[in-house]
Amino acid sequence: MIEAKNLKIAYEEKIVIKDFSFNVREGEMVSIIGPNGSGKSTILKTISRLLKQKNGAIFLEKEDISHINIKKIAQKMSSLSQHNRSPEDISVKELIYYGRMPHKKWYELKTKEDEDIIQWAIDKTSLHGFKDKKVIELSGGERQRVWIAMALAQRPKILLLDEPTTYLDICHQLEVMELVKSLNEELGLTVIMVLHDLGQAAKYSHRVVVIKDGDLVVEGNPSKVLTVDLIKEVYNVEVCIRKDILKDEMIIHPVGVCKTCETRCTDEAI
Repeated sequence: MIEAKNLKIAYEEKIVIKDFSFNVREGEMVSIIGPNGSGKSTILKTISRLLKQKNGAIFLEKEDISHINIKKIAQKMSSLSQHNRSPEDISVKELIYYGRMPHKKWYELKTKEDEDIIQWAIDKTSLHGFKDKKVIELSGGERQRVWIAMALAQRPKILLLDEPTTYLDICHQLEVMELVKSLNEELGLTVIMVLHDLGQAAKYSHRVVVIKDGDLVVEGNPSKVLTVDLIKEVYNVEVCIRKDILKDEMIIHPVGVCKTCETRCTDEAI
């Protein structure tokens, strides 16, 4: 569904991504992970066409996105950044309506179809009782759900999320990640995320793409890719990885920075 080939991305003369290729199949949840400054968000911005690559190409359903009208891209792909801002006086329902803009001409008014899709997005994100409230009055987790609802109102096939749980407490982090998972399972929505939390990446991804210093290190199933040695190499951190066989989940415990850590934990089943 999305394929990147030999991407080279730079901010002016500073090369951030050197030669990056990957592909995401329809219905997958893929997380891009790596240390700060490794180029994760840069890749996501380039896929969404907020940045232009110096070399290489990105294909959306086998068509080069540089040849696709930006409005048509917005009809197929929705992107949420780390920092989403809205006017202080806008209501939840009004903000969600902005998601319909890629499907409308500038002179068209809101239709019954728009109203139905807005209500559908509200239902999918469990925002009943919030639609007339001001977005600024909501908690961080509630606001994140509103932004996801706006993205859903675009009726995209692909959802790009740049650190969707940043600044949220643990409860709201889980709430957002479970929502994204349910949208993937129920709607077949393809999801590409940038995540910092390795535990979330392991739990909610079909595949992880690990990058460091602008280079692809490895990609694959989290249970095979996220090893003690890999995390030590990429993050310079010692971890303990345990596998819950009953839930088929990985539990990753940071132990310490490699230079000062004296103990090492091996994988074991619990």
